[in-house]
Amino acid sequence: MNSEFVRQMRAEKLKARHKKAILVPLGFLAFQLLWALWQISSTEPQALSDGYMMFFYQLPPMNAIMLPLMLSVIASRICDMEVKGDTMKILFTLQKRAGFFDCKYLTCVKYLLVFVTGQGIMLPLLGSIYHFGSMKLSLYLLYLLVTLTVSAVILCIQQLLSLLSQNQILPLGVGIAGCFLGLFSMFFPAPAARLVLWGYYAVFACVGMNWDSEINKILGYYEIPFPAASFVLFLAAGALIYLICRTIIQKKEV
Repeated sequence: MNSEFVRQMRAEKLKARHKKAILVPLGFLAFQLLWALWQISSTEPQALSDGYMMFFYQLPPMNAIMLPLMLSVIASRICDMEVKGDTMKILFTLQKRAGFFDCKYLTCVKYLLVFVTGQGIMLPLLGSIYHFGSMKLSLYLLYLLVTLTVSAVILCIQQLLSLLSQNQILPLGVGIAGCFLGLFSMFFPAPAARLVLWGYYAVFACVGMNWDSEINKILGYYEIPFPAASFVLFLAAGALIYLICRTIIQKKEV
């Protein structure tokens, strides 16, 4: 079984070789880096001592706007060969359907890890260059964990849509709609916001901001206690979503 799985993963690597899917996370990382540099240039030098807190507050909404689109593009690039070539029937005679979905998903997750790792390097690098001050390690790790897990669940849904759709416009449209839903969910009441998967980057944010509307001045950032119980429930729901998506592909008529 292990050798079969390794063989399937090698096959997925070969199929993705000419897709240039690595350019997708790198492109989104480059955009976020340019945005971060613009944000730093428009911030008062004395305020950069709270630079890490500023980015832990601002990056979750930015991820909610950008990452659904990035994930839909990655899933589309990795899955379009089987859809366009109508080769799924042949593949299902050569390998197990569950293994097919698992290998596709792990291939997509590889590109997600490139993005999350890039963010993980970008933050301390900017902090050391622009003297952000000290960074709280727990906030840093929680931010990366939330970014990875929420993206992994969304990626699972996007992969299912890409495998079911003959035309990749539908999955890409869902990704674009997720960007808008993730953004607008931040203005919803808390119970309604929890119904929007694409907004969970902000739901699990660990930094808030004090704002004085009368003098139009940010007073500072503060740490929000991490909702560990809600996060565990989210992980359980994410595992259930994965199993459902996997089962749908297993039972798909080809």
